[in-house]
Amino acid sequence: MLVASASTTIKFHEFPSGNVIHNYQPGSKVEGPIRSISWSKDGNWLVLVPHSGVTEIVSVKDQLKLLKTISDIDEPTCAVFQNSTKRNIALGTKNGLVVIYDVKSHSTKKRFPRASSQITHLSFTSKDTHCVAGCKNGDVMVYSNITNSPPCNLRVPKSGSINCLKTSQVKRSIVLGGSNEGMVVVWDINTSKAKFTAEAHKAPVNSVAFSPVNSDLILTAGQDRQFCFYDIVDHKCIASVPVDNSVTAVDFSPDGTHFVTAFQNGRAYVYDSRNINDPVHSFQAHTSSVKHLAFRGLQESSNTSVCSLSTKSSTPVASSDDVNRNNRSSRNSDLFGLFVPTAAAYDSADDAKPPPAAALSMEGGDSFMAALGLDKNGSADSFRQEESGAFGRTRERLPSIADMPPTPSELMMGAGRKGGDKQFSSTPKFLGVSTQPEMSPQVRPINTNGNFIDRERIQEAAREAVKEELKSLVNDLKCDIKYQATHTTYQLRSVLLDMQMALVKEFIKLEDFFHQVKEELNPESRYENNNSLAEENEQLRRRNEFLEEQLRILKKGES
Repeated sequence: MLVASASTTIKFHEFPSGNVIHNYQPGSKVEGPIRSISWSKDGNWLVLVPHSGVTEIVSVKDQLKLLKTISDIDEPTCAVFQNSTKRNIALGTKNGLVVIYDVKSHSTKKRFPRASSQITHLSFTSKDTHCVAGCKNGDVMVYSNITNSPPCNLRVPKSGSINCLKTSQVKRSIVLGGSNEGMVVVWDINTSKAKFTAEAHKAPVNSVAFSPVNSDLILTAGQDRQFCFYDIVDHKCIASVPVDNSVTAVDFSPDGTHFVTAFQNGRAYVYDSRNINDPVHSFQAHTSSVKHLAFRGLQESSNTSVCSLSTKSSTPVASSDDVNRNNRSSRNSDLFGLFVPTAAAYDSADDAKPPPAAALSMEGGDSFMAALGLDKNGSADSFRQEESGAFGRTRERLPSIADMPPTPSELMMGAGRKGGDKQFSSTPKFLGVSTQPEMSPQVRPINTNGNFIDRERIQEAAREAVKEELKSLVNDLKCDIKYQATHTTYQLRSVLLDMQMALVKEFIKLEDFFHQVKEELNPESRYENNNSLAEENEQLRRRNEFLEEQLRILKKGES
């Protein structure tokens, strides 16, 4: 298993040892950290967007080599493969454009409406029905990949940024995001509403991840030197683990048993999901801060449901074609476990004893249970555990080939064996619980204490509950109307004040204009006004002298 880490270069590490298998530097020189990386469906290709330059696709199937550069899209900022095929890649640009690029035809397959700012993150939902784009201004645009409907715009509550973005590969409509303000939010794009919000960190959230085995479990990491696990259904923090450095990237292994955290100092730590307090291994991934971590997906296999974490194996691993061929040769059951013999089976059988017309499959399997995904894997055990918890006892195993009657008549009639009432079909055994209702619909319901239930009281209680709910809704509506009215009144008052100020300014301008016109028409009026002022001053001076003379006369008379 490989895990890719990106800083200024991309390194492909063997998991869990961390040994570097390949080291790749995009472009001709190092200009900054790599913007984004994404694995293809089969894990053979990886698309990357360097700090500057064109998007590159590299192959790691046999040896590391550059397959293609996408020069048709200018100024790319992020790129991601679709989950269902490696033919289509979504690319985001600095000018807010999101396009779907066809690798095979070397052309742009689809263009989405332009966003309001630079695209920083891209991700497809599990079935590729939507493409989710994070923008530099904090907008999260949800584009439909099936229809041409307008995009939906999401925002992180109490925040104006989006720093990381992930979609769930288990649930089709769940999107996870983190912001520079430490907020973590989970949206349901079907309702365009936040399903879970938490102030997870006291610093920017650098990376988020969904658990591949439990879609309700998320992992967040931030610059406050801790990573946290949250249950988005119960809305609670399950664990918060402090570390020695800022966590810059996290990712789960495909089987969910381990996860890797990368730090600002370039070191990576491997944790066991069952014991998250202490890492089980660490290695130096880069000399500078790690910006991205991405596990290579599990190779498709028809007979395994878990992935081994061992780096050495004593037995060779069969290819998917060999596995499918072995499965076809080892299972020929069709109808609920009835064996359909083939030519090879007849050739290998004894000529004197022809094979029975009906028997169980060669390995005692059951095609009906296999179709449900409960044939010889961990799901069957979990299914039995669930039913044992529901009914209080463990289910008995299905009958083996030794319990099978030799002829179809005995199979259908249950004859020729003691206890012929046993069930040998592929359907589950009877649970021993009566499926008949405990009471007739015509009988008045009775509670466990034997008393009759008063339906009128229940209806009255329901009415009261609905009345209280409606009352609270009406009060909320009244408050909303009051706030809206107050806000509208304030806006009207502001508009009226602005209009009044504009009128005063226009009046002053008009008055100045009239004075200017008057001066231009009668330039001597200014001097006439000055002469009249001089005459008034002369009169006042004379009166002042007269009053002073009268005052002196009065003083002499008194002396």
